[in-house]
Amino acid sequence: MSPPKLHPDMIAQVNQRVDLVDIVAEYVPLRKSGRTYRGACPFHKGSNQSALSVDPQRQTYHCFSCGASGNGVKFLMEIGKRSFSEVVLDLAQRYAIPIRTIEPEQAQAYQKQLSWREQLQEVLALAANFYHHALFAPQGVAALSYLTEKRYLSLEAIKNFQLGYAPQGWDALYGYLVKQRGIAVALVEQAGLIVPRPQGNGYYDRFRHRIMIPILDIKGGVIAFGGRAWGMNNPNISILPKRNYFARAVTYFYSIGRGMPLPRQTKRSWWRATLMQLGYIWRDFPRQWQVWAPLSVRSRFYN
Repeated sequence: MSPPKLHPDMIAQVNQRVDLVDIVAEYVPLRKSGRTYRGACPFHKGSNQSALSVDPQRQTYHCFSCGASGNGVKFLMEIGKRSFSEVVLDLAQRYAIPIRTIEPEQAQAYQKQLSWREQLQEVLALAANFYHHALFAPQGVAALSYLTEKRYLSLEAIKNFQLGYAPQGWDALYGYLVKQRGIAVALVEQAGLIVPRPQGNGYYDRFRHRIMIPILDIKGGVIAFGGRAWGMNNPNISILPKRNYFARAVTYFYSIGRGMPLPRQTKRSWWRATLMQLGYIWRDFPRQWQVWAPLSVRSRFYN
């Protein structure tokens, strides 16, 4: 099957999320040199260990020896000998961006080709976008007010951490994923997002009238959600059940790495190495980020 014709908006979203320094650093050791990063060029043989220049501001690379140049997508195309569509689709999955095509039928056909794990993560990414948009819809006014007025979170922090709201109805997410997007009920149930009705006549949403906190893996993909009720003396937080494949391992709230669209001037700060264990630190971390991230010192960490 030929690669689907990708929607321009999805391509633009991928290009916006890509961090070229992170991508190149997976193949070439880089070191800071002024406002750029330098390293050996992987596209030709040579002794110059500083031939390749990576500009984090322009998100471009250039080799002063062989002339290779381009952006993150071009780098992965060249180094992996892959097509444009293949690279963009891989990056979309890497950054948990829902797949969009010019023809919806192509998106559904492509989804069938994905492995079960990839399909599951695609469903969770769609759910994260649904919850996030619901927070800024009329039905999410009370939840948004709570975050901004009671938790003192800025709109920037809310968007960067992709916080959301699960509507109060019984089947809002079910209707979106199953009826509108045409995703198999079994897959949505395996993701832990819906629950079978006791009478056996359908499903209902697991999360209702809750503030939603996406939990990410170390690659930045959505693997689970935390749902927080508010307006009570002892508000409870629940997460997806253990049968969610991704929740079986130790997970991290890794929202400051390559998975979240943080401003590029703060993405490579010391927050880059911060891993929030045990799911998420709801009470403090988003607020700490909005205070410290703009003030943090630029640095680089390697595994």
